[in-house]
Amino acid sequence: MEAVKFVEELVRKAEKGQLLYIGENLGRIDDLDKVLGRPIYTADRLPSQTLHIKLVHSEEPHAYVRSIDASSALGMPKVLGVLTYRDVPGENVSSAIVQDRPLFAERKVRSTGDIVAAVVAEDRRHAEEAAQLVKVGYDPLPAVFDPIEALKEDAPKVHEGDNLVRHFKVMKGDIERGFAEADVIVENEFRTQFQDSVPMETEQGMAIPREDGLTVIGSMQSPHLVRRAVARIVGMNPEKVQVIQAVTGGAFGPKSDETPYDVMGIAAIAALKFNRPAYCALSREDSMIIHTKRHPAIIRHRTGVKSDERLTASKVEIYMDSGAYASLGVLVIMRATFHANGAYEIPHVRNDGYLVYTNNTYTGSFRGFGAPQAIFAAECQMDEVARKLNMDPLEFRLINMLKPGRRTSTGQLMDESCGLPECVERVVAASDFQRKWDEYSKQTGRIRRGIGIAILHHGNSLGPEGNDAAFVNLRVEKDGHIYLGTDLTEFGTGAISGIAQVAASVLGVPLRWFRLEEPDTDKHQESGPTVASRTLTIGGRASFNAAQKLRERLNSVVAYLLDCPVERVAIVDGIAFDKEDPKRKIEWKLLVEKAYEMGIKLEETGFYVAPECIWDEETGQGSPYAQYTFGAAVAEVEVDMETGVYHVSDYYVAFDVGRAVNPQAIMGQLRGGTVQGLGYAMMEELVHENGKVLNPNLGDYYIPTSMDIPKRFHGFIVEKQGPLGPFGAKIIAEPPVVLPGPAIRNAILNAVGKSINSLPVTPEKVLL
Repeated sequence: MEAVKFVEELVRKAEKGQLLYIGENLGRIDDLDKVLGRPIYTADRLPSQTLHIKLVHSEEPHAYVRSIDASSALGMPKVLGVLTYRDVPGENVSSAIVQDRPLFAERKVRSTGDIVAAVVAEDRRHAEEAAQLVKVGYDPLPAVFDPIEALKEDAPKVHEGDNLVRHFKVMKGDIERGFAEADVIVENEFRTQFQDSVPMETEQGMAIPREDGLTVIGSMQSPHLVRRAVARIVGMNPEKVQVIQAVTGGAFGPKSDETPYDVMGIAAIAALKFNRPAYCALSREDSMIIHTKRHPAIIRHRTGVKSDERLTASKVEIYMDSGAYASLGVLVIMRATFHANGAYEIPHVRNDGYLVYTNNTYTGSFRGFGAPQAIFAAECQMDEVARKLNMDPLEFRLINMLKPGRRTSTGQLMDESCGLPECVERVVAASDFQRKWDEYSKQTGRIRRGIGIAILHHGNSLGPEGNDAAFVNLRVEKDGHIYLGTDLTEFGTGAISGIAQVAASVLGVPLRWFRLEEPDTDKHQESGPTVASRTLTIGGRASFNAAQKLRERLNSVVAYLLDCPVERVAIVDGIAFDKEDPKRKIEWKLLVEKAYEMGIKLEETGFYVAPECIWDEETGQGSPYAQYTFGAAVAEVEVDMETGVYHVSDYYVAFDVGRAVNPQAIMGQLRGGTVQGLGYAMMEELVHENGKVLNPNLGDYYIPTSMDIPKRFHGFIVEKQGPLGPFGAKIIAEPPVVLPGPAIRNAILNAVGKSINSLPVTPEKVLL
C-alpha cells in the first residue's frame, strides 16, 4: 500500500512539471551555516602579518589642500607608511560612471567625505592613533549646500563648469493644454532627507599580493566592477586581479558604488608597496561620512484635475542633491523621473529631473533607487488633490490609477500583468479603509487615529539604466551535489537561493543537493551589478537556461538506463522514473554516478539577456521597463495631539510579485523593507550642517527598533505573471521600502487634518 502511495505521489508531482518547488516555502541554502556562525566575513579571513589601514578624510567641505604633514604619524611605532595620491601606481580615480571622483584628494577637496590620506600600520590600534596625527593644511573655498542654490550662475562651482550633473525629462501630450482643461490646479513642494544605509558590516576589503598579481577579498555587491576599479588604481591588467566576494553583512546599495573601490583599492596599493596582505575596514563613523547615501530631494508638483475627478495634467520638478560627486545618481534621477507622477494615467505630463553637485557628502545607490523620494511626493500630492476636491483619497485613486489598458506617464501600455487593482483591493478590504477614513476624519480629543493609503508601480530590473544580462554556472559533482556559481552576489536577500530554487524546479532535484560557490572573478563570468533586485528575474532566467540544458542531457541518460522513450522520463524529488511504469526508477545519486561512467558532461553555463527597452530621451517617451511590480499599502496611526508622538498600530501591504517563487522569502522582504521604510518615514536623517555630518554614529542616527515597528503587520501576495522573470516572477526586494513614507504621512493627515510635506515625519513636526 505504501509503495502504491509513493508511486501516485511521484506521478502527481511529475504532472506539475516545471512548477515543482516553485511557490514552496523552502529555507535558504545557507540557513544552517548562518545559524551555526559558519559564514566567513572579510574580517574572519585575515592572514597572519596583515597590515591595517585607517583612512583620513577631509575636515573641510571645499578647500585647496595646502599641505599634508605625516611626520608625526610616521614617527609612531608600528607605522609603516602614510599613503596619499602620490603613492597611487595607476590612476588616482574611484568613480562609477562619471569620472569626477579621485581616490585620494589631490590639490582640492570637495566634501568632508573626501579621502586625503591612509595610514598603514602593523595593527588597527596603531593605525587609528597615527591617523589622528596626520596634519592637513587647507585653504577654504566658498561652498554651496542646496541644490537649487547650486544651479544659480553665481554659485560656487564644485567642479569645473556647471553644477548640473544631469537633466532628465519625461514628456507626454501637451502640458499647457492639460492645465487649460483642468478645473482645479493644486501645487505643492515636498522635501526628503539624507538617509544612511547602515549595513551591519561596514565597507571593508583585503588585498593579498601574488607573484603574478593580486587577490582581493571583500564585502561588495559587484565583483567584476571592483576588479576593474582596483586594476585601474594599481595600474595592472584586470586579468591579474582576482576579486572574491566574502560573505557580506548587508549592503542596500552603497556596496555597489565607489566605497568598495576605495577600501579595496587602497588595500591593494598598500599590499603591493609593502609586499604583505593589507586590510582596510571603515569604522562606523567613517562609513557614514564616506559612503554614498540616499539623495535628498526637493520635489515640486503642479497637478490639474477636472471636476469629474479625472487627472488632466502633471508637471513635476525634481532637484536631487548629488553631493560632491555623481556616482550612480545619473541613473537614480532617471528612475525617479520615470516614476514621479505615481501609478496613475495622466494624459499630459512634463517631468524634469535635475541632479546637482553640492559640497555635501556624496549620494548614490540605495534600496529603492529614487522611487522613495518620487513616490513620497506623488502619493502625498494625490491626497492633497483629493482634499481639494472634497473626495476621500481611495475613491480618487480608484478613478485614476493604472490598470490593464491604461498608459503610464511614459506612454507605456499596461497589460494583464498589471496587478495594481488587486493589490488595492486586498489592503482596502483587510484594513476596512473606507469606514475608518470617514470615522477618523471626524475625531476630536487628545488621542486620535488616522489611516492613509499609498500605491506604486516599480519598473523591474535595469531597463535603460544598463545592459541587463547574467550568467549562472551549474556543475553536478559525482556525489550528486550541484554547485551553483555566479557573479551575482548574496548579501542577505536570499535571492541566490531563489535562483537555485529555479534550477531545482527544472532539474527535479531537492534544494538540499545544492551548494553555493562564492563569487570569484577568476571563475565566474561577469553578470553586471547585483542591484535593482535583478538577481531572481535575470539571474533566475540564466539559472533556468543552465538547468534546462542539464535536464535534457540527464533525461537521455535516464531513458538509456530504463530503456524507455525520453518523452516518458520524469525526475521528481531526486528520483528518475518512467512515467508509464513509475516502479522502474533510479535515485539521483546513482543517476549521476552512471552519467559519469558514461562520460556525460554535467556542467553547464546558462545565459540570459533581457529584451531591449525602447526609450527615446529626446521625446521623453517609451517603454523603459519590460515589466512592473505593483503595490499598495495602508498605514494606521495613533497620534497624541498634545505631544506629537505617534505610533503605527497597523500596516497592511500587498504586492504583485508575478510568481511567488518562495512566498516565505517574499514575506521576509515585505517585513524587512517595511521596517527600513519606516525608518525613512519616521526618524532617519543624516544631518549635514555646512557640509559636515553631525550624527555619523548609531547613538545620534536613529534607526527603527522593535519598539518602533507596527503592532500588527498584514502582508499579502498577489500574482499576475510578467514576461521577464522565471515562471513570470517580478522583483520584490526594493519596492517595500517605498510605501511606508507616504502611507504614514497620509494617515497623520487623516488624524490631525494638517499636511506635513517633508521627511522624516517626526513628533516635533506633528506637534508644530
